[in-house]
Amino acid sequence: MLCLLLIPGPDHFRLGFRVFGIKIMSKTYIVYLDEFGHIGPYLSSTHPKHNTHPAFGLGGFVLPINAVRPFSSFFFELKLKLFENFDIKQAKEKARSKGERFQLSTWEKKGSKQYSVINLKKYKQLIVESTSRIINRITSKGGFLFYVGEAKFRNPEQHNPQEVYKSSLTEIIKRLDDEFHSEEAHFLIFMDDSEGSADLVKRSIYEMHQNGRYQLIEAPMQVDSELYQTIQCADWLCAIYGKIAYYQIEPEAKPDYELFVRYFGDKIARAQKRSNVRNNLPKPASKEKLLKLKDKFDNRCCKYSK
Repeated sequence: MLCLLLIPGPDHFRLGFRVFGIKIMSKTYIVYLDEFGHIGPYLSSTHPKHNTHPAFGLGGFVLPINAVRPFSSFFFELKLKLFENFDIKQAKEKARSKGERFQLSTWEKKGSKQYSVINLKKYKQLIVESTSRIINRITSKGGFLFYVGEAKFRNPEQHNPQEVYKSSLTEIIKRLDDEFHSEEAHFLIFMDDSEGSADLVKRSIYEMHQNGRYQLIEAPMQVDSELYQTIQCADWLCAIYGKIAYYQIEPEAKPDYELFVRYFGDKIARAQKRSNVRNNLPKPASKEKLLKLKDKFDNRCCKYSK
């Protein structure tokens, strides 16, 4: 019989495993994930139908379990400071006009709105500083940023949303398991409850038990973002991950997304572990390579013309 006990330690919380009367202690981390990019097919930014995003992935951040409660309070207070004079005020007035009760504890600002190009240009200092505070808070408490994604192949007929989602989730479990195995630590995953992903999360149970992913305590848990400040923070980070991934895959399609690389790229690179957006798409030749090829061809033509 396996029994789990949450036992607070002096520096961090630990999980107590009692197996045949022997207690084994380990550090425990909580992983918060949301989606970035788009799960559907993609052909180009100008295609009339399949034009949303060239990649899909899952990302967020990781914290030691004892840092979760203080971080939730920190993020809630940060939202109040950023939005109480406008967004929250508007939300209160809207609820009042509808005769509804406004719940500050469940109010959220979506990352797609907070990290829009227009917002970043208009409120650059505020957004850059608040994002730096979030990242610094995570890393200073022993956590790190984390994301895994993949550029989508440009063939709608062969695109399988379930397989795309499963690929990212399976890779996430694998990488985190490898990371925490080296620390003799365990982890839990909390994910935003997105429509249609319940079956995919079930498949992660297979990944956990059949492929030796023993650092993952339970299958990923899907939760309502309104109730979790941590999931809302993961949503904010995914808004950045998604725009950076888009720019790295198709810079000419969204040139303004270079702003996200400029202001957040280095910060994310320093704070992340085992993260990337895989891109196995064939890459077009650069202008420099084309010029070299032209020179080589011209020289060869000159040689044989003599």
